[in-house]
Amino acid sequence: MAGKRLTVRSRDIRWREGRYGKRRRRRPQTRPLKSRPILDSLIAIGVSLFAGGVVFCMAFVLLGAHKVPLHLGYAAILGGVIACCLLFGHRDRAALMILGGLVAVWVLGTAGLYASRDQIVLRPHQHHSSDADHAR
Repeated sequence: MAGKRLTVRSRDIRWREGRYGKRRRRRPQTRPLKSRPILDSLIAIGVSLFAGGVVFCMAFVLLGAHKVPLHLGYAAILGGVIACCLLFGHRDRAALMILGGLVAVWVLGTAGLYASRDQIVLRPHQHHSSDADHAR
């Protein structure tokens, strides 16, 4: 024979019955992170304001392209972002702080845009033909 072969019925010394890899290794113990409420609040405020700014730009594009009032577009888009955060986001303290900031930006931003809706007017560009410019 060309070497020792173990039959199916024989057992290797290291072989044990049961599932392979049944022994679990312990993870090294990590210390929980220290609570930093001031830093977490600042980060949540910054993220909320940034998200509100991005949504404002998107609502402004809707106003220019489809004549959707700015306060309605802003409220609809940011409301959708908040709903997605509630459905798909984490439930830890930092995520809830960001969600609270988003709700505050949503309410205050929509109220501010609604109050100033009469002052927001997009004027169409007045393009002149080249013949009209040369005739002057």
